[in-house]
Amino acid sequence: MRKINKLTPLDGFDGNKFKDDCSDWNCFHEKYKEDFEEARLQILTEEQNGLCGYTEIYINELKECHIDHYRKKSSSFFPTLVFDWDNFVVATKDEDFGATFKDNHYNNHGIQKDEYDEIYNPVEDNIIFEYTEWGAIKEEDGKIKKTVEVFNLNIESLRTRRADIIRNIKSYEDLSDEEILSALETSGFLSVVEQELNKRKEV
Repeated sequence: MRKINKLTPLDGFDGNKFKDDCSDWNCFHEKYKEDFEEARLQILTEEQNGLCGYTEIYINELKECHIDHYRKKSSSFFPTLVFDWDNFVVATKDEDFGATFKDNHYNNHGIQKDEYDEIYNPVEDNIIFEYTEWGAIKEEDGKIKKTVEVFNLNIESLRTRRADIIRNIKSYEDLSDEEILSALETSGFLSVVEQELNKRKEV
């Protein structure tokens, strides 16, 4: 997870209009499908550099992702944020980690409203995770630990992918940083790449 620098909403995106016309997100999805798809594309490509906003997995196709409401949009959580652009994070569709895990599976029932203050918000917080050579996020800090738990970011499948990137970078010792960034452009996990490149500079 890394800081997402939100931009102004795409032209024509009017949350107040959508709220007046639709009682829920599913209505917006169906009635304003083109607006939804354009919003998802802009957020993914221009704000998140093609990466899932929680896991940093590189997203190849739009069908592999959805717009997640960082703060849950249900009536008992944050219903006024349903059409708030700054509450939108494009995320991969996976039950085992990320957005779906946060909302449905963390601690068997999903994140609770009072737990949001205990985790990082990628839109508001400057997040710096440190990774071990085995691809695990170090969980020394309380907020880091909680964030990792809520999004299940140290699940084996994510650790393995991050560890593979670390090994690849170490094998690219004859390449420049720019060449490595180019070679790993669609590998995702940009925070891991940046950490390893910074280590090279320290040697």
